[in-house]
Amino acid sequence: MDYNTLLLRLGLAPVNFVNKLNEPIQTATGFIYEVEQVVKDRTCPNCQGINSYINSYRVIEINCSESHLITDTLRVKKVRLKCRDCHKTFTPKLSGIEPHHKTSNQTLQMIYREFTSKLTFTQIADKYGLSTARILQIFDDQIKYVPPRPLPEVLCLDEIRFSKNIDQKFVCILYDFHRSEVVDILRNRQMPYLREYFGNLSLNERKTPKIIISDMYDAYSSVASTYFPKAIHIVDLFHVIRLLTTALNTLRVRVMNQKTDKHSPNYNFMKTNWKYYLCRNSKIPDRFYTHQKTGEAFHYDELVLRTIKLDQSLWTAYNSLQDLLRYERQFTFDEALAFIHRISQNLINSNVELLQAVGRSYHKWRVEISSALSHTQNNIRYTNAVAESINNQIKTITKSAYGFRNFERFRKRVLLIQTYGKSPKEKA
Repeated sequence: MDYNTLLLRLGLAPVNFVNKLNEPIQTATGFIYEVEQVVKDRTCPNCQGINSYINSYRVIEINCSESHLITDTLRVKKVRLKCRDCHKTFTPKLSGIEPHHKTSNQTLQMIYREFTSKLTFTQIADKYGLSTARILQIFDDQIKYVPPRPLPEVLCLDEIRFSKNIDQKFVCILYDFHRSEVVDILRNRQMPYLREYFGNLSLNERKTPKIIISDMYDAYSSVASTYFPKAIHIVDLFHVIRLLTTALNTLRVRVMNQKTDKHSPNYNFMKTNWKYYLCRNSKIPDRFYTHQKTGEAFHYDELVLRTIKLDQSLWTAYNSLQDLLRYERQFTFDEALAFIHRISQNLINSNVELLQAVGRSYHKWRVEISSALSHTQNNIRYTNAVAESINNQIKTITKSAYGFRNFERFRKRVLLIQTYGKSPKEKA
């Protein structure tokens, strides 16, 4: 068999090997190709002398697999030379194979491309017939650093749980709203880490973001006011509404246990149909609920209205939630500010600490919430939905890998997959 075509396919220079006919050895998973190194340059790397001779031979095996279906191995008979001048031995280099490596450069290049795919390190190792530890070594050796993307005009800030360590329990992730990609990942969402990162940005970089979107985390507010004073800070309405729905759901359980009989239709309905207390009343189904023990039938609207009237605080929370869910995004900023002020005061004036805490939070963040409620010039609804969507993808990556212990490895892999590995269609 002429190995020129084979060697070229494997990314190896045929001039480094003796061209001879030889049949490959078939194995259970592929083929073993035996070749012999040819020596043309006998220059000693130690003394630069050319008076060298063949001292011995050594057989090595190079992994040349292109997939998990076929495992190809190149068995090379390497030459060991000895210099007559300095009496030191050396092995001439083979083009396409790094010294002390047992994987061809072409296979390594294919592995590098896999790092932008959603395959785990273990799956990549299985695909190319290598160990997971070897794939991790290749990743760490080759991917020294992945640069962050430039700060976008609309910057989203969010976090996900990473580990149990205090220093990196929640990592902070920066997102580009328009491009739907990760800008960078910070080791921790706490203020010292945020201050170190944003404080090292140049003034021109900090002028780029015009809108900052985040949840109601105090550190993000400090970042927006300190490093992006001219940007509009918007609180994602999902977190605003979730704050109230959590309190409302707690009140529902409290009223259900304290003010209804466990055998009554009210109790059974409140327990099994909790989701209709947390949605728009227009989404309550137009059908009847039948109590199994008595056979009585009640319309869903009737039961929701009757049960929320059992307690004044539940009534206040429910009506406040309906006001938020029915908001009109054509508000001016002043109208939105008056709207959120009215809701916060209603909650603060209630006699339940749970609602008063929500009302105080709304009052504290009234400017940022009003910015989210008021209309924009381009009529774009700015939310952290992009961040939440990418967070789910990142969690999938982490779950598939059974977690990451090394933060730098996690950061590089996420950026490679979510940002630099996106196809042109995905970026569009």
